[in-house]
Amino acid sequence: MAETVMQVPVVPVERKNFKDKSLGFFFDVAKEMRKVSWPKRLELQDATVITLVVCVILSIFVFVVDKIFESLLRFIFHSF
Repeated sequence: MAETVMQVPVVPVERKNFKDKSLGFFFDVAKEMRKVSWPKRLELQDATVITLVVCVILSIFVFVVDKIFESLLRFIFHSF
């Protein structure tokens, strides 16, 4: 049984040069940036404080865990 192949017409694509593509990209970026919901000053300050506090807490946690492992390894290697 012969299969029928459907032929799709080929539509020529308009080629743009690099300058037109670049300008179009930056215009699209500017258009999208106008749609962005920017945070208010107080929201930004709150998010910054939260970020800094979490960084400090994680730094302290990593420091403590590092010191625990250091002590454990010193004990193990000095025992033998």
